[in-house]
Amino acid sequence: MKINYFKLGSILYMVLGTLHTLSHLLNGASDDSQLTDTLAKMEAASFQFMGEHTLMQFYNGFSLTMGFLLFAFGLQAYMINQPDKRIIVTDILISMVILLLTVIYFHLLASAFAAAATICFTISLFGQRTAKD
Repeated sequence: MKINYFKLGSILYMVLGTLHTLSHLLNGASDDSQLTDTLAKMEAASFQFMGEHTLMQFYNGFSLTMGFLLFAFGLQAYMINQPDKRIIVTDILISMVILLLTVIYFHLLASAFAAAATICFTISLFGQRTAKD
């Protein structure tokens, strides 16, 4: 059985997006008083921009959007039956940017998923080249 690395990379992004969203939605109360204090300050800090918003609303909105977009990126790639070189290279570049951002701003698990997906997309590019040669 031959592994389809492009599909595998796509699935990794769908799993990462799902895990991110579930983590955000299921993350309950924390024993960390500093974190609890910071979240309370985010809830209290509001500003006017086309209505009144709190920093917590922006935090929640951006977090949920990120999880959804990671999943959507993976799903969109997964739906491509025979990706051509241009699509694969584009997905590699997007994946490399995501990997860089996860290394700078997030935890090891997010970076591991992004790295594995980037590697899978790259393998699929080289696999496509050798299959046509």
